[in-house]
Amino acid sequence: MSHKYSLGQLVNAAGAYFADRTSGVYEVTRLMPENDGEPYYRMKNTASGIERAAGESQIRPADAGHGAGTSATTDR
Repeated sequence: MSHKYSLGQLVNAAGAYFADRTSGVYEVTRLMPENDGEPYYRMKNTASGIERAAGESQIRPADAGHGAGTSATTDR
């Protein structure tokens, strides 16, 4: 099985697998070997800098619109 996500890609940590304090948007920093047939990743939280390892079933692609400076309103 190959890795679904690539280096530098933004992913969301699934809340069911991570405590509230470690959920959020992460950047994939390393593709790790498979464990029991599941690809693993090393990733870094974009807000706090916390690093975690997670299996592919524990993460999801981040929304394309996520990030600093994105807003539905404009300054007047």
